Amino acid sequence: MKLKKTMTALVLALALVGALTIASSAAGVVQEIRANLDPSITITLDGEAQTFLDANGTRVYPITYKGTTYLPVRAVAGLVGLGVDWDGTTRTVILGKQPSGVDLIETYNIYHTEGGHWECSAGQVRIGDKKTEEISGVSYSHWLYLNCAWGHEIMASYNLQGKHDSLTFTYYSNEDAILKITGDNGTVLGEFTITGGAVAKTVTIPLFKANELKFEVTPAKDRGWPAVRIVDAYLDAEAK
Repeated sequence: MKLKKTMTALVLALALVGALTIASSAAGVVQEIRANLDPSITITLDGEAQTFLDANGTRVYPITYKGTTYLPVRAVAGLVGLGVDWDGTTRTVILGKQPSGVDLIETYNIYHTEGGHWECSAGQVRIGDKKTEEISGVSYSHWLYLNCAWGHEIMASYNLQGKHDSLTFTYYSNEDAILKITGDNGTVLGEFTITGGAVAKTVTIPLFKANELKFEVTPAKDRGWPAVRIVDAYLDAEAK
């Protein structure tokens, strides 16, 4: 029964987060609305009435707006012990355990890119760009992209200033590709053959305090056009 309750609450929490996200992002700007705070609404979980509290321990109630009932994210997430945080800078609700380490894409800038074809491209999208991309069924707000064309490679380099020991990241490609990561003097830190469309994979590679960190992508097929994505890239992340 406990497991059933946990799973039910988690689904409820995520559903409510999705509903609130749609409501807040549809127009892309903050809008003032008229809603009703309704203490008469009772929320039950597995037959048990639930009381919701905010971060200060004050009781909070459902809100109804245009025929839809909304609950505070923090209150619902609390049913399953799901952590909730708020990033005021990016205006992001953060659920669950947060990754440790230094976010590569948010902290460092690409200092050099190089491609063998004019349609090859590399760059990074950050949270502040307010874009999303779905990868293996998960929506991401920032990523490194490396797009190849007609059998030509593409690469992007960072200057890490010799500050870090390891990098944990998740990779994905829409087509078969080879991803190679190198450090100082071309030392190979990791090399991965990616199957196009396969579920994204997470790996950890050593950096050996390298100054240069270079991502290189080559199509696995001569006429391939792979678009590789690097997400959840954290430097010196704690081992799970």
